[in-house]
Amino acid sequence: MNNGNCYNCLHELSDYSREARCPSCDKAVHVCKNCRFYKPGLSNDCSEPIAEHITDKTRPNFCDYFSPQTHASNNSQTTTEDALKAAEDLFNF
Repeated sequence: MNNGNCYNCLHELSDYSREARCPSCDKAVHVCKNCRFYKPGLSNDCSEPIAEHITDKTRPNFCDYFSPQTHASNNSQTTTEDALKAAEDLFNF
């Protein structure tokens, strides 16, 4: 499974088993908030339309669609160049 970062402290993670916890802040890691499909505001806050409804997005779950999300640093600021690169990557320019 790909490495990602903890949604809470941004520590790099490698173990996403249901029982795994972040070694830095001790939060559970197999949670909706660490998943790339987590999208607040969508139905079930998830972009995967057939995923099971999970009420608490910070509790470990058994979702088969879970895929690690790399969270941006709280200290980084998006530049115009970063935004342009993201758009180009999205639309394959």
